[in-house]
Amino acid sequence: MKNLKKFLALGLAAAMTLSMAACGKGGTTTGGNGGNGGNGGASATNDDISLGTWWVQYYDSTQALEDAPDWQSNQDAEGDSAETLETKAFNREIAQMKYANVDKIEQKYGVTFHWDNLTYPGVKESINTSILAGSPDCDIYLVDAGMALPAQMNGLALDLKTVLPEDADVFNEQKIISYLDMGDGKVCILMRQEAQKQVEATYPLGFNMQMLADNNLEDPRDLYERGEWTWDKFIEYCKALTQDTDGDGQIDQYGYCGYENETFEQLMMSNGANIASGQTETLSSAGVAEALQMMSDMYNVYNVCYPYDYEGNASDSMRNQYTEGNIGFFPIAAWIASGNGDYDYDGSKGATLPFDTAYVRWPVGPSGNKDSNAGKNLTAGEFYIIPAGVVEPEKVYNVLYDMWNWFDGDTSIRDDRKALNWWYGVTAKTEELQNANFDVMKDCGANTTFDLWNSMGFTYDLQSLIKGETTPAQFQETYKQQVQDGLDAFYK
Repeated sequence: MKNLKKFLALGLAAAMTLSMAACGKGGTTTGGNGGNGGNGGASATNDDISLGTWWVQYYDSTQALEDAPDWQSNQDAEGDSAETLETKAFNREIAQMKYANVDKIEQKYGVTFHWDNLTYPGVKESINTSILAGSPDCDIYLVDAGMALPAQMNGLALDLKTVLPEDADVFNEQKIISYLDMGDGKVCILMRQEAQKQVEATYPLGFNMQMLADNNLEDPRDLYERGEWTWDKFIEYCKALTQDTDGDGQIDQYGYCGYENETFEQLMMSNGANIASGQTETLSSAGVAEALQMMSDMYNVYNVCYPYDYEGNASDSMRNQYTEGNIGFFPIAAWIASGNGDYDYDGSKGATLPFDTAYVRWPVGPSGNKDSNAGKNLTAGEFYIIPAGVVEPEKVYNVLYDMWNWFDGDTSIRDDRKALNWWYGVTAKTEELQNANFDVMKDCGANTTFDLWNSMGFTYDLQSLIKGETTPAQFQETYKQQVQDGLDAFYK
C-alpha cells in the first residue's frame, strides 16, 4: 500500500505539472509515449477523442471521480473486515490513479477524451455507416467478435501496421496492448493486456478435493503436469465417483455435472478441434465428432453425469448439486463461484462450501495434446478497433495506450491481488489454494482458440445428443450447412 501511495502522489504531481506546462488544445504535442512508439511531435488536429461503447465505462472528462463505478463500489461498509477495508482503500487509490491519468493524457496530447454510450445496436450502426462513409463517429470503438471480424474483413478497422512505427508495443512486448491475429497479417483488433482480462470467460474443471481424496484418487493437477490427464483418465475418475452413497439403490453422487454448451465447447478445445474458426466450417471434422461422441457417452454409455434438468432451471440446479457436495467435477468460472457465494472471501458473500475446490485444466482428448488444449475461446472477450479514416490515427493509438497504461508500466500494481480481490477469493478458502486456482485460470487464458461456433445467431440442440436421441454423425449433418451459411453471412 505504501508503494502505491507514493506512486499515486507522483502521478498526481505529474498531472499538475503537465497542466501548468501544456499548450492549449489543438497545439503541438511533444515527446513520445514512453517507448510505445509515439508520434514524437506531430501537429495535433484531432482535439476531441471519443470511444464508442454500449455500457458505462470508467473516467473521462465528463465524469467526477465520486461518480465512477470503481469508486462507488469500493466504499467502506459496516461490518467490513480489516482485510476488506484495506482492499477497498487500495481500489479507491487505483480509481484515483485512473482518474488522474485522464488529465495527464489530455494535457499531454492537447485533447479531450470521453466515452460515448451508443448502445449495442448503435455501435454496430455507427461502424457500418459512419466508417463506411469515410467519417467515423468515434475515434475508437469497443466491439465484440461479431463486430470486430467483419470490420477487419471489410476494411473498416484500421490496420495499425500502416500507421505505427515498428517499435510500438502492440507489435513487440505487448505489455499494454495485444491484438487478435486473424492470419491475414493485419493488426486491427486490439485487446487489453491485464490479469483480469486473461482469466475472464475461462471455465476450468473445478473438483471436490475431499471427494477425490475419500476415493483415493490422485490429484488430477499432478496428472495434468505429467501428461496423463486424458479423456480416458477423466472417465475413470467419473466412474469411481458416481455412487449410491446412502445404499437406497439410487445414484446420488455423480462424477460430472455441467451445462451442455460449456461441456461441448471445453471438450472441443481440449481435443484441438473447432467448428468455425475460419471461413470454412469444420463441424464435420473428426475432432468435433470425437467431442460429440465423448459428450454423448458421458451421459448415455458411462452414465457418470448428473441427470440434466430439462424442464427447470438447469444452470442453477446443476450448480447447486456441486455446492451441496454431490458432484466430483464441475466447469467453474470465477463469476459462477462468486454468484453462488462458494467461498466467503470478504465476510459478506454468504455461504462457504464445507469442502475445498481446486481447479484443473480439462483433460486432453485423443486428437489433442497439451499444447493444443485451449482454455479460452476468444470470441467471449472484449475488443477495440480504431476505425479506418480516423484523424491522426497514431495519436489516437497513443491516447488509448496511455489510457490503458494508467499504472505507468508497473504491472505489479495493475495485477495486484487486492485489485483483483474477488477473482482470487471466490475460488477457495486458503490463500495457497486461491493462488493455485488463479494460476489455472491464467493458464487457461494464455492458451486460447478462436471459434465462432456459438456466436452465429442460431442454437444447437445439444440436449437431443445427451438424451441419446441424436447421434454425433446426425448432429454434424444437421448443422454443418447452417454453420457454413452463418460464416458466409458473418464474413460478408
